[in-house]
Amino acid sequence: MKTFRNTIFVLALLFTCIASLKAQDDRLDELTFEETVIQEEKVPYFGVGGGFVVSLFTPELQDVNAQLTAAGLGELSTPLTMTGALGVATIGILPNVRISIANLGGSIGTSEKEFTINQLQYVRSASLSNAYTGFGFDYALSLAKSLYLIPGISGGWGTMEITTTQYAKGIETSNNSIGGSPSDVNVFNHSLRNDYFMINPGLSIEFAPALLGSDKPRIVTVRAHAGYAMSFMGDWKENGKTIVNNVPSGIEASGLAFQLGFMIGLFN
Repeated sequence: MKTFRNTIFVLALLFTCIASLKAQDDRLDELTFEETVIQEEKVPYFGVGGGFVVSLFTPELQDVNAQLTAAGLGELSTPLTMTGALGVATIGILPNVRISIANLGGSIGTSEKEFTINQLQYVRSASLSNAYTGFGFDYALSLAKSLYLIPGISGGWGTMEITTTQYAKGIETSNNSIGGSPSDVNVFNHSLRNDYFMINPGLSIEFAPALLGSDKPRIVTVRAHAGYAMSFMGDWKENGKTIVNNVPSGIEASGLAFQLGFMIGLFN
């Protein structure tokens, strides 16, 4: 009899628990939950390294060519190919900001023209060279993983030089007459030089491929850049000495520039 009562008690307790759980289960639909959106933290741009750059520079040459043709020479044509180096490094206290330094130089030339002076043949040609060093600040905007759009501005200084050379055709020289015979006034090397200041705003696209694997550091980045160099010219000097006046204002180191290059270092 006692065992029967214990069984009845256990069964009653079990039914009570089941009924209680059923009631709680019915109330689960009344519960509300707030969804928490987990935002993926964006990693700031990081880059430190240096590499090689090729730039196609297109200065305005109309005034230069006008003077060259008046002297019986051919015309210069763009683009002026400039090569050099570029280095970058991020600034830790300013996210996505980096500093840069670049040094580029190159030249273009005319074809050679022959002249007859006092029954002797002379060959004349001209060339234009440009070189500059610039320091800049860039800001990296992430487009995709390891792909960045980077606006920036740089400033620095440079030198533009226009050189005209004439020499006697078929004349051999010895060590005591390097550069031509001092007695021949028709053999010369004449230059106009200007040291200038420049500002260069521009926009770059850079991509760092996963050469070592997707989970490894990026050690190379490739770069395409477009910008406009604004030059503030100084005094033109003949052969680096005498100041030349009345040089046309259109002869300057301003123009569009397009760059391609790569850098080696550490990048994200």
